Amino acid sequence: MTTSIQLLQEKFTVEHLNTIYTDKVQIKATPGLDKINVSNFNTDEHINVISHKVTSGKYKFTPYKEKLLSKGRGKNPRVISIPTLRDKITLAALNEILTALYLNDVSAKISTTIVQEMKAAITSNSYDYFIKIDVKAFYDSIDHNILLNKVRKKIKNNELLNLIKSAVETPTVSTTSKKYPKNTVGVPQGISISNILANIYLNEIDKKFAKYKDVAYFRYVDDILILCTKKKHKIVKKSIVNDINKLKLSTNEKEDEGNLTKGFDYLGYQYKEISQGKFGFTVKDKNYQKLKDSLLRIITTYKNNKKSELFIWDINLRITGFIIDKTKYGWIFFYSQMDDISKLYELDWLVIKVCNDAGIDPSLSQHIKKFVRAYHEITKRKSQNSYIPRIENFTLSDKKIKLVEVYGFTQQEIDGKSDKEIHTLFKKKMYQSVRELEKDVQQIS
Repeated sequence: MTTSIQLLQEKFTVEHLNTIYTDKVQIKATPGLDKINVSNFNTDEHINVISHKVTSGKYKFTPYKEKLLSKGRGKNPRVISIPTLRDKITLAALNEILTALYLNDVSAKISTTIVQEMKAAITSNSYDYFIKIDVKAFYDSIDHNILLNKVRKKIKNNELLNLIKSAVETPTVSTTSKKYPKNTVGVPQGISISNILANIYLNEIDKKFAKYKDVAYFRYVDDILILCTKKKHKIVKKSIVNDINKLKLSTNEKEDEGNLTKGFDYLGYQYKEISQGKFGFTVKDKNYQKLKDSLLRIITTYKNNKKSELFIWDINLRITGFIIDKTKYGWIFFYSQMDDISKLYELDWLVIKVCNDAGIDPSLSQHIKKFVRAYHEITKRKSQNSYIPRIENFTLSDKKIKLVEVYGFTQQEIDGKSDKEIHTLFKKKMYQSVRELEKDVQQIS
């Protein structure tokens, strides 16, 4: 197994840092507190600084820029931390190291895999009771001493340990702040190492309950669901709450529990009776409405601007999602474990109706794809065809056409760019689309 020292030397070479910048940072870069963006980022200078200072143990992070995301009326906003471009490169390399070191020790399952396993557990008929627990202000409450003690069990290299410590202690501040006090508790949300550090923090709980007899345990970030027997539920709940408290964490009041026939919400899904006598998974109402609202906005925008290519592109991406860098994005991918297919037929009907009501020409609306077919392509054929766009399958010519017809570049602008610039620009535009698609599945818990 590669050691932490070897990984540090490998991931922080100038060559590898350049690859990280090109593949991971440049295409979806947002300026940090220093306001430096891609156009005025001196790549060679900054990457040489990263490589030298990290390997010598002298690297310091710039305070993260604060971005507030609304969580709805009556709730405090979620604070997102935005690093500078240089720090993003450093954190991305650090994330690669942590991922490699904890590859076989820490669970990093995606939500759809968790739902798939949860469905299998329910259909096994081994459980009749559920316990749903939410860790209160999870990221903001992670204790630095506990976290770093856990990390030290795996990592002995002081330069790497100090880099992790510095990353979590760096404060998140507004652009008007004059003082930058050290962050003494919590892991900043939005930096690339936050998820794996959170998983390391809860790893021992995950391992304990994964082995717990007659229990099916599932966790996604701070949302925990346990399936068990009603006879055993009090013992199980007391045990996990005690373990959470030992980590200086607490649970939210929105805990829920009961017989499986009561039904529950988890990860944006709703388990309930979907037809007479048949229980299954459907989409949580507010998440379903969120998608409908986004479809209506696309149709309304077309009514105002009459940009046909942009309309078809945007609405089809909303319907089918797409695959980029082997990662699947979109509502239909996220909810591919749903059992209530009637929701998809309803969405297809809604799109047709609204297009007709808006007076959209049938010769244009016939190019709109279908939720039902996209679902079957994903679940039956594993999307190995052109119905679900794979960005890797777009030719240079395809990308040029989309940049002109969809994203509004002139042919002269495109002709003046190199092939590499075209590839980078198209990928950047697709990652902007990712941000739009992710709005449909945000706040899944």
